[in-house]
Amino acid sequence: MVSTVSAEDELMSQVLEPRTYHREECAVFRKTDEAFGGLSNMAPGYAVRVNGVLIPTVEALYQACRFPHMPEVQRLILEQRSPMTAKMVGKPYRDNSRPDWDRVRVKIMRWCLRLKLLAHRSTFSALLLSTGDRPIVEDSRKDDFWGALRLDSKTLVGRNVLGRLLMELREEIKSGTEPRLLEPPAIPSFLLYGQAITLFGFRTDKVAERPLMVKSDRIIQKASSPALFPEFLSKRKEQASLEHIQPEESQEFGLLRGAKPYVEYRQSGSPWLGNIPSHWKLPRLGSVLCERKETNETRQIDQVLSVMKGIGVIRYEEKGNVGNKRSEDTGRYKIVRPDDIVVNCMNVIIGSVGRSRYTGCLSPVYYVLRRRDETNNPKYLALVFATKSFHESLVRIGNGILAHRMRIPMELLKCEAFPVPPADEQDAIVRFLDWANGRLERAIRAKRKVIALLNEQKQAIIHRAVTRGLDSSVPLKPSEIPWLGDIPQHWNTPLFGRLLKRVEQGWSPVAAEGELASDQWAVLTLSSVRKGLFNSSAIKPIAPSADIPKEIEIADGDILLTRSNTRDRVGDVCIVRAPRPRTILCDLIYRLQLREGSIDPQFLVYQMLSTVGRGQVERDARGSSGTMPKISQSHIKSWRILLPPIEEQRLISKQIEHAIAPIGLTVKRLENEIDLIREYQTRLVADVVTGKLDVRDAVNHLPDTAEPDIPDVDGAELDPEEADEEVVA
Repeated sequence: MVSTVSAEDELMSQVLEPRTYHREECAVFRKTDEAFGGLSNMAPGYAVRVNGVLIPTVEALYQACRFPHMPEVQRLILEQRSPMTAKMVGKPYRDNSRPDWDRVRVKIMRWCLRLKLLAHRSTFSALLLSTGDRPIVEDSRKDDFWGALRLDSKTLVGRNVLGRLLMELREEIKSGTEPRLLEPPAIPSFLLYGQAITLFGFRTDKVAERPLMVKSDRIIQKASSPALFPEFLSKRKEQASLEHIQPEESQEFGLLRGAKPYVEYRQSGSPWLGNIPSHWKLPRLGSVLCERKETNETRQIDQVLSVMKGIGVIRYEEKGNVGNKRSEDTGRYKIVRPDDIVVNCMNVIIGSVGRSRYTGCLSPVYYVLRRRDETNNPKYLALVFATKSFHESLVRIGNGILAHRMRIPMELLKCEAFPVPPADEQDAIVRFLDWANGRLERAIRAKRKVIALLNEQKQAIIHRAVTRGLDSSVPLKPSEIPWLGDIPQHWNTPLFGRLLKRVEQGWSPVAAEGELASDQWAVLTLSSVRKGLFNSSAIKPIAPSADIPKEIEIADGDILLTRSNTRDRVGDVCIVRAPRPRTILCDLIYRLQLREGSIDPQFLVYQMLSTVGRGQVERDARGSSGTMPKISQSHIKSWRILLPPIEEQRLISKQIEHAIAPIGLTVKRLENEIDLIREYQTRLVADVVTGKLDVRDAVNHLPDTAEPDIPDVDGAELDPEEADEEVVA
């Protein structure tokens, strides 16, 4: 029978006896700033990522692998930025290293070096190849196992296992047999933070040489794919106007093939329009649209409609809990027919306008406009009305205190210039934008789905940590919370009220006009608390007053909890970080003051974001139809809190922070890409409907099936502070 010997066994059999190395014939490294210093495990600039955790150095990873059964020690090691510190903080625990450590350490080191190569293929392989065919030797002060000790100024003696592993990897690079997929070493309990370490793969594209985690981190890799429009995303905002895109650049966008400027233009005399194609008409708006003056006096129409910013005309029941409650007296409401243009005369400047697809009625605050000429395409008319530059131009004719709440008088609105291309050209514009917007909306929806999956992954990490802790081997006990199950035996479940010193509610001041001055008092808005994060810019100026309750000025470290909001955001919580001075608490937000030493604030925030906290919030949130849910102080005090010892709470918080950090960064990048795609979409629509781009030829290249032009209402994110409201006259 033929016996097989693994590479690790063969290496171990060869290194029982020390070897002698002559310094001038070798590639020697000792300090990380020397020529071959990057070969050291201590070298900076060679971070790796394992199971989504970013690890600064290979040395920290290797030391953490000693303690798969002690996640809290792994955490202590991996949170150190210095590789030497990472090594030293683990030293007191070495007596509790995994029992087979001496047998598996070479396998683990080989795996760590290959992971270093996968993460930094270009730089690390170049460094290895620069050693030529010389022996690679670590010049060590006292370790003759991994390195070699100085016998004299020219001679090194030792088993040099690290150097020989590096030479082995160098030969694989030379022969092209270096790993493209890296499996965990075949040893039991190869864990990081209690989770099995996954298979790694290498991306061979030249754009981004980075490790691809092909199991548990597949979602993160999907989210890290190249941007949909990399050329656009790399440009500054002021350079994004499509009228400056050359034909060859247009091809790269995948949307503008065949689109080009018109041959001849003329001045419109309207600042928001600029130049328009010479053959387009430019009548007054009142010549194109007129008011539909039907009212619902006999209450013949039951369907109530509304207009949402960025969405358009919707059925009232689709608003959910956003906005004010509708009036029961619909006899004063205006009637709307399909293809009518509906405009909120108080909110048109922020985009509360749209084309109706329904027959219904709505509040008298709206203008309902119908076409004078049925040959005009209603979708085109709605696109012009929704153009941001058109909204901004209406500020000069509006009246009111705040720009975003100006009332636009109909007699002045009818006098505004309105571009009207020939009917067939309107149809071409609508078809092109239906198709382009459809592609862009699908791209945005795809990114939102990835964000949703990442947030689910984040929630799973948080829930596992705050309900079971770091050590999966601890005994469990019933939690006495029916829907939760078992928890670690040494944890307690006190009422939240026992941990609270005080719960404060904010103030509802009068808003001030204009911009916020540096020395002016401001008040938080609901948007300051966003799924565990504090947004210091979500504030509104306060009108001068001697009655401002300065005792509720927010401070760094305050814990905020929203007492009223939409269903998925009531009970949202965060810790205040770097607040603006002279900012007070909003009346829709609570400030929680904890008893000293009762609970770690960050652990509390993570628990409130988990299903443990959210379940109790959603159970107690109260709100009638058409109003936002609310929670009371008595509800808060009645919630059960899972309470480990305070030091364990802090370790759990640190683990969660490290585990979810890459997810947060990926989500933020995806959200930024969505914002930029929206910006591109806005610019595209504006340039096409105002004649900066001629898309008549581009339409000939489109597929036969038109793309949907209406986003899914269910997928829209409605902010109660920014959404249109049903104002009853």
